[in-house]
Amino acid sequence: MDSAPKKTLTFSGLPLVLIALLVAVAAGALWLTGSRQNLDKVYATTVRKAQFVADMRADLFAAAEAENSAVLADTDQASVDYAKLARASVDKVAAGLKSFQGLADSSQERDLAKRFEEAFAEYRKVDEEVLGLAVQNTNLKAFALSFGKATGSIAEMEAALRPTLDGPNDKTARQAQRAMTEVLRIQSLHAAHIMEKEDPRMDALEKEMAASDKAVRSALAPLGKEGAGALAVYDRYWKLNGEIVALSRRNTNVRSFTLSLERKTKVLAACDEALRVLEENIRERMATKATR
Repeated sequence: MDSAPKKTLTFSGLPLVLIALLVAVAAGALWLTGSRQNLDKVYATTVRKAQFVADMRADLFAAAEAENSAVLADTDQASVDYAKLARASVDKVAAGLKSFQGLADSSQERDLAKRFEEAFAEYRKVDEEVLGLAVQNTNLKAFALSFGKATGSIAEMEAALRPTLDGPNDKTARQAQRAMTEVLRIQSLHAAHIMEKEDPRMDALEKEMAASDKAVRSALAPLGKEGAGALAVYDRYWKLNGEIVALSRRNTNVRSFTLSLERKTKVLAACDEALRVLEENIRERMATKATR
């Protein structure tokens, strides 16, 4: 006797086996689509992180260049303008770092970002010190005063002594010449004092100035009316000399240049190295994701 034919389970006219297969295929497709979308999102995030690092490096070197310009600028306004540019670029680096840290998704990335953050904090400290000095321009102001008003006062003093210098009395002419020689000696010491960065050497230069000051006054004393007129002019010169020395003592241009050349160069190199390592880490992760 023939057995009854086997019935195939169906749902809406389709075999359940076929339906199960279709569901599995659809689920697999959805999983693959979701996985692909997730990979695309991760890859896009990694690209953004790489861009943040590249921008930080560009902004960091833009800040360093603007700082150098502030140090070397020959006017107060130029120094101030370049200092603003330097600080704006530094702020952009800080903003880029914050954005990067918000995307960092591994302990290694966070550690590398922290390494840069520490180096960058030291850079900002040195940068502010350099810029704070650079915008004061005391050495440039000392030079301007020396070659401007001080030089003009020497010319006035010579004019006041001209009758004595050209007169028939050799003795008084020599006294007048001695006075002019000593004041010119003081003037010649300005440049060395303004460019000097060590206090002991500045002390020595000021002693030489003081010795010449006594010699000028001693030479002018016997010259009567003409000597008195020249002395009045010289007193104005000596006051200017005091202002030049005071500006020079502050040494802001020399100090900012030295600080920029020595300490800033080192911290800038540390920042750049930290960014380089971070950038290399991101490239390796991008390459790994691209091959999956």
